[in-house]
Amino acid sequence: NMIIQRTRSDKFDSIKNLNVWGNDLDDVSVIRELPNLEVLSLSVNHIASLRHFAACPRLTELYLRKNDVADLAEVQHLSSLKCLRVLWLWDNPCAHAPNYRSVIIKLLPHLVKLDNTEITPEERQAAIKMPIDFSYESEVDDGERMEAVSYTHLTLPTICSV
Repeated sequence: NMIIQRTRSDKFDSIKNLNVWGNDLDDVSVIRELPNLEVLSLSVNHIASLRHFAACPRLTELYLRKNDVADLAEVQHLSSLKCLRVLWLWDNPCAHAPNYRSVIIKLLPHLVKLDNTEITPEERQAAIKMPIDFSYESEVDDGERMEAVSYTHLTLPTICSV
């Protein structure tokens, strides 16, 4: 198992840091078995969905550069991660969406850094005022057009307590 090799531990509930950068992964469902994970690096893989990350309530840093996350609505799966402070999603197709930063800041108001850039008070204020119900189109690598889903009202966490 790759996790045991990388962490030298077979006690999944004791793993706090995991780096599986550049392994051509597209299925990360195993992270559901890592409830105490705090720092996770999965950059340069083929991850398209963020749904499994919701099972890691102690996650503070998540690095997902150069993956296949096309739909910005996937960020909603991270909204329950009250401890998440750093998120890297740059170099994913969703990063080309209009208002990319504002949407993420609104969905994840507890973030302090997005894509290696500190979130300013001005950005946070603008994101709060931005309507969350909208859609966009983005162009994917094969030239096809796709439409994102409309966002709906979410209850957003603001305090980190697990």
